[in-house]
Amino acid sequence: MSLLDGFLSLNRKVNTVSGEKQEQEEGVQGEKISPLSLEMSDEQLIVLKNKWTKAWDESEAKKELDLKQKENEKYWLGEHYSKAQKKTGIRDQVDNLIFEALETFLPVATRQIAQPVVMTSKNPEAEKLARKVSDRIVEIADIVRLRLKIKKSVRHWALYYLGCIKLGWNMELDEIAVQTVRPQQLILDPEAITDECEYDGEYIGHYRKDTVQGLMDRFSAKASFIKEEVGKENLGTKVKYIEWWTADYLFWTLNNEVLGKAKNPHWNYDRDVPVQVGFDELGMPITGTQKIPGVNHFSKRHIPFAFLSVFNLGKNPFDDTNLIEQALPQQDMINKRVRQIDKNADNTNGGVVVTDPFTKEQVRQVANALRHGDAVYVPGGDVNRAYKRDVAPPLPNFVYQHLQDSRQELRGIFGTTGLSAQGIKSEETVRGKILVKGQDTDRAALIVDHIEQFYDYIFNWIVQLMIVYYDSPRQVSRSQGTETIFSEEMIYPLMVSVKEGSLIPKDRLTLRNEAIDLWIAQAIDPLTLAERLEEPDPQEFVRRLIMWRTNPVALLQGQSQGFQQLQTTEAGEMGVAPEQANQPLLQQVPIS
Repeated sequence: MSLLDGFLSLNRKVNTVSGEKQEQEEGVQGEKISPLSLEMSDEQLIVLKNKWTKAWDESEAKKELDLKQKENEKYWLGEHYSKAQKKTGIRDQVDNLIFEALETFLPVATRQIAQPVVMTSKNPEAEKLARKVSDRIVEIADIVRLRLKIKKSVRHWALYYLGCIKLGWNMELDEIAVQTVRPQQLILDPEAITDECEYDGEYIGHYRKDTVQGLMDRFSAKASFIKEEVGKENLGTKVKYIEWWTADYLFWTLNNEVLGKAKNPHWNYDRDVPVQVGFDELGMPITGTQKIPGVNHFSKRHIPFAFLSVFNLGKNPFDDTNLIEQALPQQDMINKRVRQIDKNADNTNGGVVVTDPFTKEQVRQVANALRHGDAVYVPGGDVNRAYKRDVAPPLPNFVYQHLQDSRQELRGIFGTTGLSAQGIKSEETVRGKILVKGQDTDRAALIVDHIEQFYDYIFNWIVQLMIVYYDSPRQVSRSQGTETIFSEEMIYPLMVSVKEGSLIPKDRLTLRNEAIDLWIAQAIDPLTLAERLEEPDPQEFVRRLIMWRTNPVALLQGQSQGFQQLQTTEAGEMGVAPEQANQPLLQQVPIS
């Protein structure tokens, strides 16, 4: 097996196990790519690999990020207690508002489906291509479940300060692949920044896993090294290796060995083609070469990763802070108040104070007897002096009020005050509840704007991959019928973006009220009205509306005939004569 075969087999399922299928299937090139030779030696690449790994692992930014990621994940999981408490099983009471707030925020921020917009020059062929590209992007987004991958990336961003999507080519499906990558699997350039979804660093390392047999099949030239590293008898053992990306080249390393290397495969490079440049003195044709520029969507090569970053000051490749970090003080205060209330509630059960004539050994017996309502005999003494119940005073009202304020403040950080039942409980009017919910929707729009650009960059990458790998016609389903698209026709410049505002959260009740207002003002068509009202069959809704406007009697007669037909059918099934079934309903009701 050649290096090219190993390079192209990145998606073959060789001894794969569940849970890691997605990582093994996400590939990087298609069959039409010829060997992309890389002139750098293995020794040079290993020097770069060690330099990059050391720079990231020893950077202060990475050390601080690791601590904050673990803290955020612990709080999201509800583990707001110490390791000692976890071992003993005795845990303090917690009220995990962080989980509630984040998982309330995520559906709102990611509910809408991004709508691609593809624009081109005023040319019939170019405009036709733009429509096909737009429809194909929608199909690919549905095939790869892009909406769920975006949601997972947004959760990673909220927990780990960075969301990441990797794009490539799936050899098994022969289609564009999209993969969500956990930030902990990446080796970043500590001097880089992430701006508007693009990463300006020199390199990215991606930790990946495969079986020994899988690596040997992919990189046959290094099969003996791989087998010696793990052992001849352990071909099914999982091995972690690193896939290194720069804008210009790609290589894989296992420890201090280069498994394979190539140029960036997601690019159509310039190529030399033979052409006839003239004739010699004998009349024989003279052949030369002509450079044919490669057609690409991007103006330059990129690393195939898209990043979601919001609260970034331009100092690190990840966010400087995030919503969970800002909410940690409020969560700690909520837990503190909950524990205070819980302790006070336990103390209201009261304890007992016992003195003579009881001995120390009899104290527990007396307390248990009184707790179960049994009688206790006090020999020759004053009962009131021998026994006394101790009840803790109730907590002041401001303690509970402070708990409520802390909860509201935490929800306010995430913009979910009006999106939860508890958040709008204090609002007594429907209008007040709608206003609070609208304010939170506007608050989420800040992050939705970044998610919209996240989609935008991914859509542009999908177009680039279509140009590189669609060397055979692919079907595109459209309302007018099925068409085909392939890379050779993608010669017109395309501008790909997301319809502005298509991801802004929209409240359903607000949309319905807005649709009715527009209908009254005659500023909306009946089909859009039906869609906004969420009618199950908008076209049937419009048909009946037109009939009602033009001939209402016919509509009512049609309904009556349909009802009579239904009665006749049901009567036949029940053994009732048709003439009896067609009688008016009142005549079928017995008088006595």
